[in-house]
Amino acid sequence: MSRFTAHLNDLLDAVAEGDRAALEQIFHLTAGKLYGVALRILRRPALADEALEDAVLGIWQDAGAFDPRVADPMVFLVAATRRAALGLARRRGDNGLEAEPPAPAEAEAEAAREPPKPSDELKRLLAVLAGLSEDLRRMLLLAYYDGWSHQALAVEFDAPAGTIATWLRRSLGQIRDGIER
Repeated sequence: MSRFTAHLNDLLDAVAEGDRAALEQIFHLTAGKLYGVALRILRRPALADEALEDAVLGIWQDAGAFDPRVADPMVFLVAATRRAALGLARRRGDNGLEAEPPAPAEAEAEAAREPPKPSDELKRLLAVLAGLSEDLRRMLLLAYYDGWSHQALAVEFDAPAGTIATWLRRSLGQIRDGIER
């Protein structure tokens, strides 16, 4: 279990006991990821903000039901956010927010079976990423793909948030320099 997961477990236990400061910490550590979940469902920033508020209320009310033996804390938090976003969509009468895209035409389906050829820029990016340490690659993915905040990364990597920000900025500079070559 990662430090971040263990920290979220402890915070959810505290929220179940009525600790509002623990709920604020959870929000600060996970707001980016949870907002992204709501935005992917609702596709509108204002609605995603509203859904996130509803999710925080749901987390406050349901924290006592969380069992770390059954699910990861992020799964619990994402599920609460998803429920809030879908509930908001239903209340607004929005249908088909998560509808599957239409099936591609036969020619498109055939083209989709062949993997695309990587561009030269992608090849340079992959080479630069391979040159970074495993921790830096993981940190970049958590920050920019999964939406982790600097505070959440600080807990996970046991480093001050300012140091995390510096590492991310330097890594992005290395990536930019490597791609521009």
